[in-house]
Amino acid sequence: MNRSSLARVVGWIAAGLLASGCASQALPPGGPPDADPPQVVRITPGDNAIGVQPKTVELVFDEVVSETPGGGGRDLKDLVFISPKSGEPRVRWSRSRLSIRPARGWKPNVVYSIVIKPGIQDLKNNKIDTTIRVVFSTGGPIPDTRIEGVAFDWPAGKPLTQGVVEAIAPDSTTYQVATDSAGRFELRHVPPGNYLVRAFADRNSNRELEPLELWDSTRIALVAKARTELYAFGRDTVGLRIAELAVQDSNTVLKVTFDKPYSPDQQFPLEGVVVKRADSSIVRVRRVQSAALKALADSQAVRFKADSTARAAAAEQAKRDTTPAMRARTDSITRVRRADSVAAAEKAQRDKLAELAKSRGGRLLPQDTMPPPKMSRPNVYTELFVTFDSALTPATQFRVQVNGVRSLANIVKSPSRTFSTAKPVKKDTVARRDTLAKRDTLAKQDTLTKRDTLAKRDTVARKPPR
Repeated sequence: MNRSSLARVVGWIAAGLLASGCASQALPPGGPPDADPPQVVRITPGDNAIGVQPKTVELVFDEVVSETPGGGGRDLKDLVFISPKSGEPRVRWSRSRLSIRPARGWKPNVVYSIVIKPGIQDLKNNKIDTTIRVVFSTGGPIPDTRIEGVAFDWPAGKPLTQGVVEAIAPDSTTYQVATDSAGRFELRHVPPGNYLVRAFADRNSNRELEPLELWDSTRIALVAKARTELYAFGRDTVGLRIAELAVQDSNTVLKVTFDKPYSPDQQFPLEGVVVKRADSSIVRVRRVQSAALKALADSQAVRFKADSTARAAAAEQAKRDTTPAMRARTDSITRVRRADSVAAAEKAQRDKLAELAKSRGGRLLPQDTMPPPKMSRPNVYTELFVTFDSALTPATQFRVQVNGVRSLANIVKSPSRTFSTAKPVKKDTVARRDTLAKRDTLAKQDTLTKRDTLAKRDTVARKPPR
């Protein structure tokens, strides 16, 4: 190796050492924790684009997103709804990019709306908690229309969460979207026209209505904006059957539980409930109450008792508050207690928000300020309460039949079932057993005491005189 070559090698080594020295001065790995979810930086085609013919809709994020959605989803395609529906969505993941297209491709002259449910997350499980919406047209203008409302699980008396809502046109074109955690839904940019709107509980997540799933439907005429409520329940032709019987209140009340809710306007007349003994003699029924009437009667009794207690307490307080000074003191104590209660409620709310922010790395998301939806229809029940004139005989078999019970699907049946009352419990058995146990204990204690006394006496007798 000549001198010039040797000089070049030495120069390379020196440069490498200098570079490594500079690198060692960089910031150490780590830094503040990442608590922010991915952000969409670009969507192609652009939102509200008209007359485009894309191969796919592409979303670009500011960081790598996970192939697994948050919130227990199986695949990213489970978050994506394409309207109108055209087979299962195809979602392709490529680090910070998502490519979306329908199974049968984009059709010409159609307005497409893509809804991505909350659940996309980064590699540190920071999840996007809001819905992503994209709309574009492969043809003409995009209509400013909307179908919105709430879907309820009617038997459960609560919103239908994670359900699917469809708007089906006369030509079978289907627009589809998911309900949110409060059962609310919103189908945007649907062409004006007549639609069958249907909601169902998508139990197996295939976005198809199965025979055993809860569902409800209604028809609407959409011009610009339409709103509706849907009450999903199971539809069958079997009718109700008695699932359980329970004797209560010292054999004076029979609780009948059906396997499905009965119609909310169902009437239960006295002659409609027949209870017979084994010899076919009829047990006289004093009162028949639906679960709603029973709850109302119980609440009124509780309210009456509370009011009576409050009136008695107020009368007693009035006797003590005989002077203006004492009344002023009582009013002051009441105001202080009310202020303390308000302050405690506000502190509990602040603590809850602080804990939520802490769990999300200090990032507090906007709270849903909309009040939870309430059903316009009455709740439905499966229980019926039958009160008898006198207590049923213990250890006896009976048969009950409820005539003309109508299900939510308007199927009328008269179910029946046999039940038996329990054997009578001897009231003195426990007391007698306790008495005998106490007597045995005392006898044993007496025996031990006598034995100890005799032993001491014998010991003293055997001691030699001094």
